[in-house]
Amino acid sequence: MDRPAPHCVVGDSPSIFSALADPSVRLVIWRRPNPCQPEGYPPFARPARDELTCLPDWLGRDILLLGGLYQALADRDWQVRLEAAEGRTCPAFHEDAVRLRLLVTYRGPGTEWTTGPDNAPVREVPPGAVAAFKGRAWPSSARLLHRSAKASVRRPRWLLAMDAAAPAGPETGAARSLIG
Repeated sequence: MDRPAPHCVVGDSPSIFSALADPSVRLVIWRRPNPCQPEGYPPFARPARDELTCLPDWLGRDILLLGGLYQALADRDWQVRLEAAEGRTCPAFHEDAVRLRLLVTYRGPGTEWTTGPDNAPVREVPPGAVAAFKGRAWPSSARLLHRSAKASVRRPRWLLAMDAAAPAGPETGAARSLIG
């Protein structure tokens, strides 16, 4: 287990997520090989919207793996959002208005994070790594901020974000969603 900054722990096994029980920890990063296998795409290619709706096998498997992880960590059903970005979709450093959010950048620059706005270094979650950010709804006085990394047409960013699902109602159907 590494501690690259206050309130953050990094490890090479999913067991690292047990560190979320520590009230001082706001970010846990599981370093793993990037499961993204964009065979057939040149390095500068960007996905069309319909390419994200027909999930490649590796992505479907990873969503199910991460969904099981999220459910174990948060004891809640989950929903996922997939983004293909050519710019910085969330430019300001912030904490999310959720209890827990998992973020994985499959392609392009990883999510940037810092322990504070005043001269604190900005770090990047490596592509493929799973980052669990505690949000504002998780009680703590510690702060850890993040933002999306800058992407471009030549260096697009493919991101997965996983949160607790909204309660299912008669109009929403199942509480789990593959594309949110």
